[in-house]
Amino acid sequence: MNKLHIVSLLVGFLYPLLVVPIVFSATLTLQIQGHENKSGQLNIAISKVKGLLTDEVQWDDLESVRKLLQDIGPEHAQQATVQLIIEDLPIGLTCIRLYLDLNNNQLLERSSIGIPLEPVGFSNNPSLFKGEPTPQDSCFLLQETANVQMVKLKQHKKRK
Repeated sequence: MNKLHIVSLLVGFLYPLLVVPIVFSATLTLQIQGHENKSGQLNIAISKVKGLLTDEVQWDDLESVRKLLQDIGPEHAQQATVQLIIEDLPIGLTCIRLYLDLNNNQLLERSSIGIPLEPVGFSNNPSLFKGEPTPQDSCFLLQETANVQMVKLKQHKKRK
């Protein structure tokens, strides 16, 4: 084998390693409010945008990054804020949806017209007046450093 052949084999072997994009990871501090005096299981879905974020992008178009469950017991129910540290998330446009499963059945309870009956929250705390917000309303840029997202759980108030 000549030196040129060995060099071409090495370049052929190493080239894919050189052109593979480097994926940086980030840590997110998630602060959750609005759970006072309620116990249950917090269901958190973290997704990232694939490609461009346009008006046509829907929740189902996002790539699921992480799903987490966090028990909110009586000791948490008295706290104003529950804080979670989530590590090894990919940087980029990120959206968070969560709900507090009050009856621990792993389902978001809804009314007959689709209104959530359990507390729900989204990153950026968009208005829920027109129903579930779009990813455009909920996405934020997850960076390599200093990522804090505060989410306020909201629950539909029953009319008297």
